Amino acid sequence: MKNKKQDSLEKITIRQLRSHYRSGKANLGQDFFRPCLTHCIQYRRAVGYFSSGALVSWAEAISNIATNDVKIKLIISPTLSEEDQVSLEKAVDESECKKLRQIIADQIIKDALSLSEKPYSIELRQKILAWMVAHEKLILRFAFPVHIEQAGLFHEKIGIFSFPWDDCVAFTGSANESINGYSRNYESIDVYRSWLSEDEKRVKIKTEEFEEAWSGKAVGLKMLSLSKQAMELIRAYAPIEKPSIQSENSNLYSTKEAELPDSPSFHKLTVSNNQWRHQEEALEKFIKVEHGVLEMATGTGKTRTTLKILSKLDEQGRIDGIIISTIGNDLLDQWSKEVDRWSIQRPQPFRVLKHYESHHQLESFINNPKRAIIIINREKLATLLPKLKPEIKKRLIIVHDEVHGLGSLSIRQQLAGQHHDFRYRLGLSATPEREYDQEGSQFIFDEIGDIFFQFELKEAIEQGILCEFDYIPLSYELTDIDRQRIQQIYKKKAIRQREGQPMTETEVWIEISKVYKTAEQKLEVFRDFLKTNNQFLKSTIIFIENIAYGKRLLDEIHNYTHRYRTYYSGEDKRSLKEFAEGKIDCLITCHRLSQGIDIKNLQNVILFSSARAKLETIQRIGRCLRINPEFPNKRATIVDFVLQCNDTEGNVSIDQERYQWLSELCQIRRKN
Repeated sequence: MKNKKQDSLEKITIRQLRSHYRSGKANLGQDFFRPCLTHCIQYRRAVGYFSSGALVSWAEAISNIATNDVKIKLIISPTLSEEDQVSLEKAVDESECKKLRQIIADQIIKDALSLSEKPYSIELRQKILAWMVAHEKLILRFAFPVHIEQAGLFHEKIGIFSFPWDDCVAFTGSANESINGYSRNYESIDVYRSWLSEDEKRVKIKTEEFEEAWSGKAVGLKMLSLSKQAMELIRAYAPIEKPSIQSENSNLYSTKEAELPDSPSFHKLTVSNNQWRHQEEALEKFIKVEHGVLEMATGTGKTRTTLKILSKLDEQGRIDGIIISTIGNDLLDQWSKEVDRWSIQRPQPFRVLKHYESHHQLESFINNPKRAIIIINREKLATLLPKLKPEIKKRLIIVHDEVHGLGSLSIRQQLAGQHHDFRYRLGLSATPEREYDQEGSQFIFDEIGDIFFQFELKEAIEQGILCEFDYIPLSYELTDIDRQRIQQIYKKKAIRQREGQPMTETEVWIEISKVYKTAEQKLEVFRDFLKTNNQFLKSTIIFIENIAYGKRLLDEIHNYTHRYRTYYSGEDKRSLKEFAEGKIDCLITCHRLSQGIDIKNLQNVILFSSARAKLETIQRIGRCLRINPEFPNKRATIVDFVLQCNDTEGNVSIDQERYQWLSELCQIRRKN
């Protein structure tokens, strides 16, 4: 929240703007656009040319745009190729013209997501552009002049900045919305300021002209917004979190050229990127073996490594299509975003199809898998794989994310033998072997192949890919009520035995483990812990066993903060989005965030519920060990509950094993 003194300083800064700026005597980006973008609440711009390079010039103002209710409205003119122009001229009627104009307009956003003026900034610009459009911080409309036959470009260049204290600044001039327009070209602009009586009428005229064009009422001008399909592409590409702008090395408003490959800072960046060498090694090994399991710690780049593998196979002409399978809509959505972005950057893009939740495009892939990718729920593979002929499978790659799930009994029964005709098979997991399920583990290796590459948590922390962390174990004991619950399980076991329907050891263990995961004393221990450590409720995910236990936990949390949400199965994704954006501090969840979701601002994980298998613990702590570019010195914290009483069922040893493992892991330090 800004105070009055800050508002006053901002107002003074804006009221010092001059009436005219010209290259040579001024830097348009630094002297005019930066202060206006940093302090405005709305920027309305009509301009002939826009490039993603303009986003770099906006970068220092992104924080203002993101955290405040700032809107940028941009009217731009699509640059028509000769073919586009001829097509429009030959269109029979206005409806056909409108369809053609829409295709041309949408292509601008696709180009902005796939091209860049400078390779070093491509990913940053793409992410900023997609994030701004997806979150309606940047609203685009496209202008097509029709005032005469064979009309040229929409070449009007006006802009209006509005500020919270009711000042407006309008300008006209030659500068485009591009990095060249802000700094490299020789440009000039005239500025009109609403607080000056001699400029007030000009500001009003420019505002009215913009709004007339924006609303589609300007004579001789056709306006179009982005199509629904283009917006879906942007939302699929856009990251949940606001992209970091700190990875750029150059002065964003400087006229200095970007660093060249032989410059010192470029080499420094290259050396830093060597910490990701394991991805290249994994790529090289997979190309040789062609099938197998990639075991990489959470947060070390399984997805990126997979996309590198797909790129190499595509470049070498080895594959016609791609199947990517996993479970959970959040994870499937995340894969869809990554694959959409990857596909549009290919020289020949793939069609991206989906078959999960409300998406039903399985038949489209079966009918034509060439240059197609299908993102599919693993439970639906039994419908897909038998319908693909062996000769088709030989030219496809199948990717199983969280491949340990492939070994479940139901999946084994459905998919046994269905993978062997695929020449390329890739499994991904932080820990692919299924603890206490040798048959399931063997099934995975039989269907997909052996582990061909490993990169574990210890190596990732040492190389600075994951952050260091502190481990806080909280001791608890079982109460009489907990012990009664366990006795009821053994009574149930005896009854089932007498009825001829005996419980398996696994069934007994699962029910007993729920007692430990929802132990009464954990809440009391946590209550005492919060009295002196309530800072651990900020940037925190708390993993619990079930909703009923979560309700009891909320009563404790509510005493310290109102900035929390629950995120259970079937709930709106808005809570996850708000947490990623920093609008809430604490997220309480069951299993939904154990796998695959990347939230870099997460700092703490609290484990009320810990599975017997190490896999789930690795996935859960991995959520907060991911590095955050905006906070390079990030250090995570894991809060765990460790049973201390003696127990004949061996539960103490399981908790103690986890305690010993995490105690050793938290001692690891970065080596460089």
